[in-house]
Formats: sequence, C-alpha cells, structure tokens
Amino acid sequence: MPARFARLPVRVLAGLALAPALLVVATACGSGDTAAAPGPAPAPAPATQDAAAPTGSAGTGALPQACSLVPPDEINSATGLALAEPSPTGTERRSVCAYSATASGSVGLSVGVEPASRFDAKAEASRNSVGVPGTEVPDVGDRALFFYSDADLPDGVGGVLVNGGGTTIDITLQGVGDEARTRDAAIAIAKVALSRL
Repeated sequence: MPARFARLPVRVLAGLALAPALLVVATACGSGDTAAAPGPAPAPAPATQDAAAPTGSAGTGALPQACSLVPPDEINSATGLALAEPSPTGTERRSVCAYSATASGSVGLSVGVEPASRFDAKAEASRNSVGVPGTEVPDVGDRALFFYSDADLPDGVGGVLVNGGGTTIDITLQGVGDEARTRDAAIAIAKVALSRL
C-alpha cells in the first residue's frame, strides 16, 4: 500500500462511499463493501478475491468493469490530472478501478461500480463516517452526492457518489488539492464514467 494511503485514518476511509475506493487504489485490500462506499469512500474487496472484475453492461445484469468506464486518457483530459494506468479488481458484486498515487503524481483515485440499489446504503455510510450530509450535485446521473473531509488529512479526501445507468458509482480522490478542485475533478470523472455506460 503506498505510503500516501497508508496514513489515511480508518474512520475516514471506512465511512465514505469514496474512501473504500481509496483503499482499493493501493490494491485490493478490502472486504467486498459493506454499507461503506465513495464519499469520499467505499469498502474494497479482500486481497484474496479475484482481481478480474466482471464485464458487461448494467442493463444486462452484469456490472461493467470499472476501469472500462474511466480510461486514463479521458480522465486526464477531463480533469487536467496525470494519472497512470489503473489496476482493476473486484467481485461479481463490486468492480473497482484503482489509480496508484505513487504512479500518478501523488493523486490517488478509486472508482467503484455496484448495482443501483446500493446508492442509499453507501450514501448513509458516507454521512456517518464523514459527519456531513453530502452536497447534492445537479445534472449528474439520476442522483449524485459530493462528500469531502480534510479533518484528518491536510490534503483532504473527497468524491462523488452517483446513481445512474442502473449502477451506483463511487469516485474517491485524494491529493488533488482543495475542496473545490476535488469536487470539480470528481464530477468530471463521474461524467466520463456515465457517458460510457
């Protein structure tokens, strides 16, 4: 696990719908998501699980592979970031795409994809963990919430939880900068992901 993510407080990561994504950014080291997800954080899959996530489209019942929704060239173009190649992981219930902070100029990104029915539970977990209700994000999917915290981390951790295209997508970012820049980048990534569903 890169040092940047190793120092994230468990309290922040476990609660945010987005935080679990950050844990996965390091590698697959979570336990198939409980109620927690991006907000900044969702719970990652255990390291013993399959590294290959299912492919397919949300309409056919199979989850799309998270990395197919957030290719680095499109993400970098949309955000101005310089993310390196990601690592996919996941299970039939949750697909995750993790961008290492070590290889991506100190910016960590994790994108998780789950069924649409997971949105409310992940939003509640994020609220409980971060201690904020989340801010509604208009015009992104059917519903989207932005979560951000810098209480335990000077560079902050944040992201967007989106319900759209028959999926729940959690996007977690760390090391992007302040809250406004984190929000802008997370929304841009969400729009790229939704356009590929």
